[in-house]
Amino acid sequence: MLKEDRFLEIIRLVNENGSLKTKEISDYLSISLATVRRDLKELDSLNKIQKVFGGANSIKNAQFINTEDDMALKSKLNLKEKKLIGQYAASLIKDYDFVYMDSGTSVYAMIDFIKAKNLNFMTNSITTGKKLASLGHEVFILPGKLKLTTESLVGATTCDFLDKFNFNLGFFGTNGIHKDLGFSTPDINEAMVKTKAIERSMKSFILADSSKFGKVSQVSFSKDPNIRIISNDKEKIVSKTYKEDL
Repeated sequence: MLKEDRFLEIIRLVNENGSLKTKEISDYLSISLATVRRDLKELDSLNKIQKVFGGANSIKNAQFINTEDDMALKSKLNLKEKKLIGQYAASLIKDYDFVYMDSGTSVYAMIDFIKAKNLNFMTNSITTGKKLASLGHEVFILPGKLKLTTESLVGATTCDFLDKFNFNLGFFGTNGIHKDLGFSTPDINEAMVKTKAIERSMKSFILADSSKFGKVSQVSFSKDPNIRIISNDKEKIVSKTYKEDL
C-alpha cells in the first residue's frame, strides 16, 4: 500500500471510530507497528489526527469538559492505573528534595510509595498535606481560598506565596490533555496556582491516566511541550512528552 493510500485509510479509520489503538490500525491495514507509529507521527504533525499514548484520536473528537467531579468520586475511578502512576512518580523523588504536590487523586496516589528521606513538601491540597504529615514528612500548606470540590487552596494569595519558593520537583494533576491546547482544568483560580507552581519547579510532571487524553477543559494552565507526562498504556507506565514519539 502506498504511503498516501495508508494516510487516507488511517484518517478514515480514526475519524469513523473516534479513536484507535496502534495495534488496531496495524491489524486493519496489515502493516507493521513501526510503520503505524511513523505514519501517526507524520499525520499528527499535519494536524490530520491527534497522536496519543498507544494510538490516535480524531481531531474532530476532542471532548470538552465543563464540569468537575468531587474528590470522593474521583478517588474511586481508575484505581489500578493511578496506583501504577503514583508508584512510578514516587520513585523519582530523592533524599532531601523539596517537592511540590498539586491537588488531585493521581498525585495523592504517590504518597504511600514515597521511600526517600529528609524531604520537604509544599502543597495546596489539604487532603495531601494531612496524609504526608501523618507519615512524618515536613509539610507546608499554601494559604488561599478553599475550593471544596478539589479540597484545595487557590487564588491570588496562593500564587503570591508560591513566588517565594523553588522546588526540585513538581507533580500535577490535570482534567484534560490536548496536543494543541495543552493541560487544562475547569477553574481559572486553580489553573493560576498550577501555572505558578510549574514556573517554580525545576522539573514538572503531569500525572494522568489515559482517559485524560483528547479532553479539553475551560482553562489551559500550561502548553509547555517539554513537561513530562506520566501515564498508563495498558499495564505499562510511560513517561514521555508530546515532543517525543508517544
